[in-house]
Amino acid sequence: MSVRIHPLALDDLVLAAGLALAGCKEKPFEGRYQEAVGLSQLPAPVKATIAQQAQGRSVGEIEKQTAKGTTRYAVALGSGN
Repeated sequence: MSVRIHPLALDDLVLAAGLALAGCKEKPFEGRYQEAVGLSQLPAPVKATIAQQAQGRSVGEIEKQTAKGTTRYAVALGSGN
């Protein structure tokens, strides 16, 4: 015996899940931002930390991430010498 899900039943399930999430008081993804930034746009302490951690490796893409009032930077570094 096989079970078939009617296409409208699946639509109803997706709609119900969407409404449930929309009704949540806490919005887990609200206020999160990401943007690509250049090395010249970084604060001096961040530049110093990157230089220390890079240890001569090339610095690739830098992404500024902000969530709940906290900012952090994701930095891609090249492979070692």
